[in-house]
Amino acid sequence: MKFLRTWSVLAPLAVCGLLAGWIVLSLANARAVGFSIFVFAVANLIVYTDAVDFALRLYMRRRHTAAAGGITDSSRNGNLSINLAAILPPDARRVVPASPFAIIASIFNLEDHLDEFMRAFGPYRDRVWLISDGSTDNTVLRLRQAGWRCFDDGVNRRKPGALRCLLERLPVHIETVMVIDPDIRIRGLNDGSTIDVDQFVSDFQQSGAAAACPRIMIEPDGFLARFQAFEYALAFRVGRESLSDFSITSGVSFYRRSALTRALGEHSLSVYAEDFENAVILLSHGERIYYDGRLVVSTEGPGSLQRWFSQRVGWYHGLIKVYTERFSEVLRISRRSPFAAYHYLVYVGGLSLAIHLVKVVSAALLLLSFLSGLDALLLDDFVPLGTLTNPEYFTAAISSYLALGVIALFTSVPKAERSYTAPIVPLYLCYAITHIVPMTVGFANFFALKLFRRRIYQDHYESPAHSSVAAEKAGLLE
Repeated sequence: MKFLRTWSVLAPLAVCGLLAGWIVLSLANARAVGFSIFVFAVANLIVYTDAVDFALRLYMRRRHTAAAGGITDSSRNGNLSINLAAILPPDARRVVPASPFAIIASIFNLEDHLDEFMRAFGPYRDRVWLISDGSTDNTVLRLRQAGWRCFDDGVNRRKPGALRCLLERLPVHIETVMVIDPDIRIRGLNDGSTIDVDQFVSDFQQSGAAAACPRIMIEPDGFLARFQAFEYALAFRVGRESLSDFSITSGVSFYRRSALTRALGEHSLSVYAEDFENAVILLSHGERIYYDGRLVVSTEGPGSLQRWFSQRVGWYHGLIKVYTERFSEVLRISRRSPFAAYHYLVYVGGLSLAIHLVKVVSAALLLLSFLSGLDALLLDDFVPLGTLTNPEYFTAAISSYLALGVIALFTSVPKAERSYTAPIVPLYLCYAITHIVPMTVGFANFFALKLFRRRIYQDHYESPAHSSVAAEKAGLLE
């Protein structure tokens, strides 16, 4: 155990040392080449935009913390995107028994992972309601034999359609639902969470909000999972925690049943960014969605680079699809507050979509700069020297991103997870640059579907096993 703790410290220090050596040597060996302030700014665009966004979100998160600063019960008010104490006055801040709620999920061919699912949700089995989304294996049979509730009419509706059908079958007295993915695990009080599900639901029901999102973390599992663990920590503990009551739901979220019924009634029923679409629909109607990171759920990240790539292609295809199709609703949401306008118009619409091609150019310049520095160290005139290939561009970018990553590590990543994510912090710029590739493919898929009725890359969201794929390709769902 002592060896593991020592290694968790030495590993990131070794990587940082190697990175520092690279910076010094590349600068020392770089020949006098042209330097352009304009090219430097474009090449470092990713660093600048991420740094400004991170600083702004830290400020907004701090405002939420300060609003609840007088509250001593941190388990009720920490890691929240709203001031729950203002909604639940001091004389009412107690654990009110939660009204009936259900845990619901759409499942498809889960037989290979059924034992893990039943172990994870065994303590909640009386609350679990499942619907088979056209499973063709023995999933439904095994669940029913084990005493689980599972509806099955042999129809594949895909997740939004299946959940809408399941909601119609729930008993009328159930007011709240927790939508889950079958591969998640709810973390207990001694395993990351500071409250249990009952208290989460009680607070949520008293808040009057339409939906609430817990924190999702990645299970430790290899080198790629370290990047995703750091990414998810920032996305939830900085991203969603800064969004007050106009946050975004995820694959694991709590909904007021009437709100989810309304959202799915207006939903396109596409699996692409279905949670983002739910959030846009609800927020555009004036509903509130908040983040409550006191409850933690975990999931396994894509185990391979190919699976990760396919997942991200689907994510960004869904992002541009929902954003363009529901832009009028996005505009309504942006009027709620200045920061809502920043997030939905400037960040999502501008930094994520509108200037994507500029980010592609930025990534290309950083790659050329890196190759030029490598050439200066190990090779001899392999990369032509010039204004576009100055090694200082990449050196400045990775040095700045390292500083940003270290700040993020100590301000946004839980202490228990820092030793796991720390070794990849010096390399996180490489992950951010690599991310641009599936983003580009996802956006290209969207335009290719619109123009040519076919995709340039077949992501796993459109498995041939799903019957509605053919309809989507024909333009019936898109």
